[in-house]
Amino acid sequence: MVGAAAAAGRTEGHAASEKMAKNHFCNIFTLILVLALPAVVTPYQERVILSMEAGTCSLRVEADDESHTLRLRVHPEYPDCHISKDAMQSILRAAFSRTDPPRLEGPYSSLYIGRLIDFPWLSQYLAVKAYKDEGWNRAKGKPLSMDINKYVATLLSRREVTAEIEESFGDSGYRIRSVSVEKVLVGRLGDVPLYQGEMAMGKVPYDAQVWFMLEKR
Repeated sequence: MVGAAAAAGRTEGHAASEKMAKNHFCNIFTLILVLALPAVVTPYQERVILSMEAGTCSLRVEADDESHTLRLRVHPEYPDCHISKDAMQSILRAAFSRTDPPRLEGPYSSLYIGRLIDFPWLSQYLAVKAYKDEGWNRAKGKPLSMDINKYVATLLSRREVTAEIEESFGDSGYRIRSVSVEKVLVGRLGDVPLYQGEMAMGKVPYDAQVWFMLEKR
């Protein structure tokens, strides 16, 4: 009986030791997760470089120094705001030439402008060029032999577009090396904001989420 009791005691002691070891491991694992959590859930951080009014709307140039990205934010967004080429160039020129804080710290790899439809001059350019392009199927509303995102990015990468924006970069050394788009919308010419040209039949791309990919000389 004594031997059985001793054996039972050793078994209980071993179980208790295992439980303590398991709890210790769990505590360490939980501590590791807690320490790592802030790095995982840190929100997108933006610095407002410059803000200006554009009629009844506002424009902001924001910088995320962690991801090395810039954003041109329109508020409120379409259909309340239509940002002209002059307004877009003006705020970018002021931001890229700013020397007092807050200023661009760089280098930055992209400039995100949000929806193309917020900038009617760019939306109109895209729609009209696609409508006249032999590589675009107006009846089906898609390119003949290319992914639609790549097609739209190719049109917006033309120098007649990028040169207008690069002009705003001044002596900063930045240039646009390519354009990236997603979520392309296709519709009628009547869907293009402020469009006043011929209302011809057919479908055209007129909106997308747009990034101008940057490099610094």
